[in-house]
Amino acid sequence: MKKLLIENVKIITMEGEDIIIPKGYIYIEDNKIVKIKEGVYEGERDGLEVIDGNGCVALPGFINCHTHVPMTLLRGYGEGLPLMRWLNEKIWPFEARLTEEDIYNGALLGIIEMIKSGTTSFIDMYFREDAIAKACKMANIRGFLGSPIIGDMWERQMDETLRLFDEYKEDELVKIFIAPHSPYTCSFETLEKVGEIARNYKLPVHIHIAETKDEVNIIREKYSKTPAEVCKDAGLYDENKVIAAHCVQLNDDDIMMIKDYDFTVVYNPQSNMKLASGAAPIVKMMENGINVALGTDGASSNNNLNMIDEMKSASLLQKLTYSDATALSAYDTLKLATVNAAKAVGMEDKLGKIKEGYLADIILIDFNKPHLTPPTDIYSNIVYSANGSEIKTVIINGKTVLKDYKILFTNEEEAILKANQSFIKVIERLK
Repeated sequence: MKKLLIENVKIITMEGEDIIIPKGYIYIEDNKIVKIKEGVYEGERDGLEVIDGNGCVALPGFINCHTHVPMTLLRGYGEGLPLMRWLNEKIWPFEARLTEEDIYNGALLGIIEMIKSGTTSFIDMYFREDAIAKACKMANIRGFLGSPIIGDMWERQMDETLRLFDEYKEDELVKIFIAPHSPYTCSFETLEKVGEIARNYKLPVHIHIAETKDEVNIIREKYSKTPAEVCKDAGLYDENKVIAAHCVQLNDDDIMMIKDYDFTVVYNPQSNMKLASGAAPIVKMMENGINVALGTDGASSNNNLNMIDEMKSASLLQKLTYSDATALSAYDTLKLATVNAAKAVGMEDKLGKIKEGYLADIILIDFNKPHLTPPTDIYSNIVYSANGSEIKTVIINGKTVLKDYKILFTNEEEAILKANQSFIKVIERLK
C-alpha cells in the first residue's frame, strides 16, 4: 500500500466557502484521501512519502470540462478569423494531415501544460482518442475522452466510440464519452442515434451547442428551431448526462427547457471572446439551477489550457455582461472548476473536494509569491491574482506527477521538441 502525507498546509476543502483548515495535513493511502485534519500528523512515518506544504494552499485539482487537447499543435494558427472561416480555411485542412504520432505529441504537450497549471482531469473531443488515451496513461491524468461524431461518416465514428468504450470500460483514469460535434454538423438521424447509444451504454454526451449566431441561423433555417430544441427533439437529453460546450446563444426558453435535464453548460469565456461568439448568460443559467462548469476549449482558440487564467476571465466577463460587480464571485468561479465540474462528469461523490473517502486529486498552490501577498481573501487571490505558474505540486489518483514545479512522468524538453517537429511536418504536408 502506498502512503502519502501532505503536511503544514492550508486546505481549501470546497465543502463550503467558510470551511478552510488554516494549517493541517492530508493523509492518503493508495488513491484515496483517508484523513484530513487540522494540526500536526502524529501517526507512523515508516514508508510514508511526505510533502511539506509550508506556505502552500491545497485545493482539489481542476477539471477542464471542454477541450481539444492535441490542438496545442495549432496554437496561434489561423489567427484573426471568425469561427466558420477559421474552421473551414485553417483548422480542418490542418487536422486532415495529422498522423496518430502527431496527435499523441500534441496531446502530451497539452497534458503537461494542463498539469503545470493545476488541471488533474479533462473532457476531450478529438480524433484518434486512443492516442490521447495513451498520453493520459503515461501522464497519470484523468481523461474523459470522446471521438467526434461529425458529417457523413457518423456510423463508423460511433463504432469507434463503442470500441474505445469496450477497451477502457474498466480503466481507472480513462473514461469514454460519446461526442456528437454539434447539431449543425450532425444530421437529425445522427443525433437520435447518439441519444439511443448513450442511453444503452450509459455514456455521457459531450457536444457543442449554440456557440455562435451563425450556428443559430443555420439551424433556424433548416429546422425552424434553436440548436438546443433540435437536440431535445432528437431525444439527446432523455435519460442522458449532457455536457454542452459554449451555449453562448441560448435564449430564455432554451434555459427554461434544459434545466429539467441532467445538463451541464461548459463556459469557455476566453475562446468565446477571441472568436467574438459572445458572452454566455451564465448568471441567468445558475439562477435557474443549471449546473455550469468551466473549460478552456482548444489551445488554437484560447490560446492556452490554463484553468486559473480561465477563471479570472470567467468571473470578470459575467460582471461586465450583467453590469454587476457581485456577479460570479471568486468562490463561485472556483466551484465551476471543481465541484460543478465533478458533477458534470458524474463523479461528484469522488472528485471536486478535498474530503475523506474522495480520490486524491490535489494541487498545491505556492503562496510565497509577491502577487499572492497578502492573502486577504484566499479565493480572490487564486481567481484574480494567480496566473498558473504558482502550481508547485500536483497529485492525481494518489500519485505525484508534478513536484517542486518539475514534471515527473516524462522529459518535458523532449516532449516540447517532438510537438514542434510534428507542427513543422504538418505544415510541410499542407504545401
